[in-house]
Amino acid sequence: MKAFFVEYLHIIGTTLLGLLFGLSFFLLFLNFYHYKEVHTTYKPSTDSGTNYDSIMNEVAAIKANADTYSQATYQGPEETFDMLNLQTKFHFCTDAFEDEEFKKLMAKEEYNINDVYELASYYQNEVLNDCIVIQMYGLANEESPSIKSARLQEIAPFLKVEMDQLLSGGLVYVKNNMKNNDIFYFSNDDSKTSVFELTKNSYLEVVNYYRRSLAFLKNFSEWYKKIAQGG
Repeated sequence: MKAFFVEYLHIIGTTLLGLLFGLSFFLLFLNFYHYKEVHTTYKPSTDSGTNYDSIMNEVAAIKANADTYSQATYQGPEETFDMLNLQTKFHFCTDAFEDEEFKKLMAKEEYNINDVYELASYYQNEVLNDCIVIQMYGLANEESPSIKSARLQEIAPFLKVEMDQLLSGGLVYVKNNMKNNDIFYFSNDDSKTSVFELTKNSYLEVVNYYRRSLAFLKNFSEWYKKIAQGG
């Protein structure tokens, strides 16, 4: 009888082990297909040049505007400290676009969903937080502006409106939508199309965030250029 129970328990144990092995293999199989879906790629059009090149053209224009100011030749009414402070802020912001990490992210020939997520994270950390919030937002503080130039305070309300629009964008939603792309199912044409569309749409939206921030910086730098020229 004892031998019978031992044999019976051995059969049950072997069966359970087989079921666990089968389940593990099944989950591994599903993860493999999900990995293939996540790495479905989108290739941006380069018919009118790459996004990286066009962005760097805008960066070059912002730097040129900022470099218009020279302490040795400036004869306008603004304080030297204020002009140098603004110049430094522009350079700090353009540095984020000239970083090698940004180049690696933006100069890719094709993107999967993880690449786009990293591009969005870089924008949020280096452009939105470090440039717009830390460097620029204090300029529009009505109670205690970081630079007390009378002419700057005239345009401060407009700067604040533009920066608030940048800060209130739906970047967090875009990132969460990409992050939640973790459904496990067998790969098929519909699922691949869904991941491709998510990758494409997210990429285009993230690039648009970069362009909007650059447009703000360029417009502001053109105002600065006029001031630097004594206007």
